[in-house]
Amino acid sequence: MIKAAFFDLDGTLFSHRTNTIAPSARQALEALRRRGILVFLATGRHRSILEGLPQLRDVHYDGAVTLNGSYCYSRDALIYHNPICPGDIASLLDQLQQQPMPCGFIEADRAYINYHNDRVQQVHDAIHTPLLPIGNLDRGYTHPIYQVLLYLTETERDFIPPMPHCRFTRWNTGGIDVIPSSGGKDIGIQKVLAHYGLSREETIAFGDGDNDIDMFRAVHIAVAMGNSNDRVKAAAHYVTADVDEDGIYTGLKHFGLI
Repeated sequence: MIKAAFFDLDGTLFSHRTNTIAPSARQALEALRRRGILVFLATGRHRSILEGLPQLRDVHYDGAVTLNGSYCYSRDALIYHNPICPGDIASLLDQLQQQPMPCGFIEADRAYINYHNDRVQQVHDAIHTPLLPIGNLDRGYTHPIYQVLLYLTETERDFIPPMPHCRFTRWNTGGIDVIPSSGGKDIGIQKVLAHYGLSREETIAFGDGDNDIDMFRAVHIAVAMGNSNDRVKAAAHYVTADVDEDGIYTGLKHFGLI
């Protein structure tokens, strides 16, 4: 019996084409919760961004796996947190001194970037998210950093300095998430399940991006959105409709959960 459902946000619950969460998806989440199934977001976004999204104001969820698994919480408790190795952050800061590039740092309670340019603007416009405020990245020497945002294309990966304790996940053609190598949405989900005393066999997850493939390995039923790429679809147990074609509702209906 499914007791917990995990949903990626961008491209899964949230449509970038319409800048909305479909009414059918909202209804589906409420139907799950009425059946006693816990609903969690599983996203690369920061908690403060989730809490500031007007589209989520009337969406009720029981907790979130944020920063791709590095910071997980329920409605009333911090479940798990996993900052990046300070030595890796120092290596990145040294690189930025020699070769400046736009870079965002995510702490537990704040997010900031060293500077904006056209690339940064384009990436944030694509996901309908405000630009991060300008901040001093030197805070990374003394404050835990849970995620780094690098605004690089696939051909610019050589700009990344050695960060041996980190892994890199692309979430946009111009954006890469950097998280601890010991992290990932799968690890975050495992921590959430342990907190609630649930097993893998009691879970389902919906996603559309490369950073959701790890999440799929951590759950019993993995559902890829119709707008996913072929890698994500191949990793899933079922491919539902597009985010703009009631994909969440259709997938949950297929498995008899609503």
